[in-house]
Amino acid sequence: MNLVILGIDPGTITTGYGIILLQGHQVECLNYGVISTPKSSNLSQRVHYIHSELRKLYKRYKPHHTAVEKVFFGKNPEVAFKLGHIFAVCLLESELQGSDFFEYASRFVKKSVTFSGNASKSLVQEFVTNVFSLKKDQKLDATDALAVALCHSRYCQRMKIQKRLKEVAL
Repeated sequence: MNLVILGIDPGTITTGYGIILLQGHQVECLNYGVISTPKSSNLSQRVHYIHSELRKLYKRYKPHHTAVEKVFFGKNPEVAFKLGHIFAVCLLESELQGSDFFEYASRFVKKSVTFSGNASKSLVQEFVTNVFSLKKDQKLDATDALAVALCHSRYCQRMKIQKRLKEVAL
């Protein structure tokens, strides 16, 4: 079974996306990049712009699953609140397009792709660019989104293996 996964690293100024195809144990990068909003725009304009760009990605790639990095509540609650709006847009568009929605904590994603939950963004980027044979000069938000998609693909592979093991045990 082929599974298209859209990974998203939500941000109010820059939202990263990565689209991969999972075929058995093989993963292939279909597309990746960032949705950059104009810095002069207000929050509602940014939310609208990110929504319209995500919709284009859903229409083009028709992802079966959407995997999003959870919003982290850091030192600034206002930033977390604004990120929550972007997260909600991702959740809503996923639902509208019939794509199953999954969310992952940043530390879990890092551990899944680099085997260290404390990995730096640059280490995650290095790993992801090597896995998909990408140029080394990618934006961190794009490679973070690919890492989220890759993390989810590994989750799907584990679930498939567990299902097979249960079938064999019966």
